[in-house]
Formats: sequence, C-alpha cells, structure tokens
Amino acid sequence: MNIIIEGAENIDSLPYVDDSVNENEQELINKLISDEMSTFTPPDYLAQLPSFIDIDYNNFQFLENDFKRMEKEEKMKEFDIGRYKVEPTTTMIKQQLNEKQWNDSLNNARSQLEHQDIRKINLELLQRYGGNSWKLYLSDLEILQKTLKKQLDQKKQQIEEINIQRKLSQEQTFEKIQQHDKKFLELVYKNTEIESACKSIELEIEQLKLKQQLQQQQENGDLNNK
Repeated sequence: MNIIIEGAENIDSLPYVDDSVNENEQELINKLISDEMSTFTPPDYLAQLPSFIDIDYNNFQFLENDFKRMEKEEKMKEFDIGRYKVEPTTTMIKQQLNEKQWNDSLNNARSQLEHQDIRKINLELLQRYGGNSWKLYLSDLEILQKTLKKQLDQKKQQIEEINIQRKLSQEQTFEKIQQHDKKFLELVYKNTEIESACKSIELEIEQLKLKQQLQQQQENGDLNNK
C-alpha cells in the first residue's frame, strides 16, 4: 500500500528560458492558482486505508480504570515481584513457616532455578549463534542498501537525462520563438509603413479632388462672365 502524502512530490521540471517574473506577476499567478485550487475537490488521502472500526470500550474495563487513575493523577500500582524472590533459609526459620509455606517457597526456588537455567541456555545460544545471525542480518541490510542506492542512482540519472532533453528542447523552441517574434515585429513595421503610405496617398487624393473642384468652379465662373 502506497501512502500518499500531500506536498511530497518533488517537482523539479522548471523552465530554463523563461524570464523571471516580477512581484505583480507573481501575485497574479498565486491568485490564479488559489482560485483554481478552490474549485478542486479535496483529495481523500485516507481512502486507501481500512475502514474505521468502532471499538466498544465497555468491553475493556481495564482501560476505563486506567483512564480514571490518570485523571486522579495516581501512580500505577507496582508489580508484585514477590514470587521472583527467594527468601534466605535463616529468615524463613525465624518466620516459623508452616508446611504449606515451606512447599510454596521450595516450588518458588525451583522455578527461579529453572528460570536461571533457561537464561543460561539462551545466553549460550546467543554466544554461539548470535554473532553469525547478526552478520547475516547486516549482510542482508548491506545488499538491500546497495540495491536501493543503485535504483536511486538510476532514477537520478533518468531525471538528469530528461532535464537535459527538456533544456535542449526549450532552447531550440526559444530560438524559434525569437525568430517568429522578430518576423512579427518586421511585419508590424511593414504594415505601419504601408498604413502610413496609404494615408499619404489618401491625403494626396483628397487634395487632388479639392484642386479639381476649385478648377471646375473657376471654369464655371469664367463661362458665366462671358
């Protein structure tokens, strides 16, 4: 199961040829991003986890008792370690124990002896096989670490190659954009020149029309005088 953590994605696909934005542009960008994110449905990162199980704490009275103890700021009762102790014989004689108490003490001593024997066996096993077990465990960890490091290096290499390809692609595209921008400016300049020439021609035509009208009026006036 993959745990999805918000903001854990490492996005390093930054532009290589774009100019840096100013403060006003950055504020506008952040506002547009916030406006768009406000329309998103919040992701449910817990959807892949098992459904919540409602526990009936009434079946766990010991928890309730502990909660009450903690509310009262009372300390936890100490464990009874009496059964782990072996009283000296002189002390037991002074206490004038009965037969049952002597038997209980004897059984307790046997339990302690058996416990110590088991601990001794465990220590012997640990001394004999523990070193090799740890060596094997460490060897497995080293193999796992090398494998993960190799995978990490491969991923880094892939990311580096992709970023190099992106940079080259952006630089080539940027050159084309510059060429198109230059051509666009040239066309705009030519259009401006053409528009200016057209206005000059229109003005010249208007002047010629006005001159022609004046000539016609003058000719008509001369005819009337005759």
